[in-house]
Formats: sequence, C-alpha cells, structure tokens
Amino acid sequence: MAKKQKQQHPKTVATLEKSDCRWPIGDPREADFHFCGAHQAPGRPYCELHWRMAFQPSRPRHVQSAPALANLRAA
Repeated sequence: MAKKQKQQHPKTVATLEKSDCRWPIGDPREADFHFCGAHQAPGRPYCELHWRMAFQPSRPRHVQSAPALANLRAA
C-alpha cells in the first residue's frame, strides 16, 4: 500500500468523482470536513486503506474477547 499524501484540494460532496474514496474525514459540521478522495479499491466505496479499516471480519461465536471473559468470571 502506498503512503497517503495530503491533498491540496480536499474532496467535498460537490467535487467527489465516481471512483473517489468516500471515507469521511472530520466532523460534517465543520468547514474543513471532506472525503479521502483517493482511488477506490475495485468494487468498493473506499480506497484499500479505508476498506481495511471499515471491514472487520466476524469471529466465530465461540471466540470471545478478553473483557467479555473477565465479566463472566466476575459473576
């Protein structure tokens, strides 16, 4: 994966193109809110980096996280 470079002209809703990453950056209520704008991964709404961040494969039901196990032991 290539390093991301800061865009000179951040992508807004008005400037997004069909193949631009739709990952939102910042608070939509703020003036500097924008979208990633990097090239989308094939068949995805986001670039490769943001797709990996957004997609978390499910774990089998028998695998529980440590906090859940700690709560069971305390009961």
